[in-house]
Amino acid sequence: MFNRIFGRRGDGTATASAPEAEEASRPGPKAFPEGVTCGAGCGRTTGYRCSYADPTGRRCGYWCEEHSVFHNARNWCQRHANSVKWIHARDGSIYEIGRQAALDDRSPNLVATLVDDLNADVTAYLASVFRKHRGVQIVTDAHIRTAQIPKGRVEHTPTGPIVLNEGAEVAWERGWGVYSQVGYLARVIMRVTATEPPVVHAVANGVLVLRRVPDWIANRGKGGNPQADRAAFRQAILDAIRKQIVGPHNGEE
Repeated sequence: MFNRIFGRRGDGTATASAPEAEEASRPGPKAFPEGVTCGAGCGRTTGYRCSYADPTGRRCGYWCEEHSVFHNARNWCQRHANSVKWIHARDGSIYEIGRQAALDDRSPNLVATLVDDLNADVTAYLASVFRKHRGVQIVTDAHIRTAQIPKGRVEHTPTGPIVLNEGAEVAWERGWGVYSQVGYLARVIMRVTATEPPVVHAVANGVLVLRRVPDWIANRGKGGNPQADRAAFRQAILDAIRKQIVGPHNGEE
């Protein structure tokens, strides 16, 4: 978790100096209000209040020292530490923050970490597809952005089906771009709705290739294997991308 929040060097060694310096200045844990235990379910009764507050003013709860993160001189639960990292990576950029996520919205963290988990496989596949193009670069988005996913339903009428627009769902997105001197060659985007449960939309070159609740979330409480569910979901996304983005080299040697 700390590596995901503070980053890694290119050689894979955790950049420990910054977090170590922050940890040295972290205030000591305090007792929670009576009857309150750590939000992670460990039962501890001392620690910190998460600093995250959403646009409505709702504040996150209490977390023990083990299940919290000290970052930018403030304490956070692990989920909101990661969400804040990804959202505030946009500060001062052309993707200035449009809104803060709701308190119980897991989609910013989910879309960011999903792209991290898929990054090696997706970039390797895109590199193989476009290997014959000159000067190709594959870029993984450094931040997340807000997005809108249109909602609608089909109504059948005597003159044919009509799609009725019913607004849009708020989502967060992050993905990959392939470009050369001639412009963009491909774009792959992961969008995750700010709903419960969150729904992942995988879009390749403007085409929706997969839409579903992540397996480990859909199967929660059913006695499944979360690691196997995560692997199956990642594979489903990769398979969907490969079917849509097919390089001219396929079938050639």
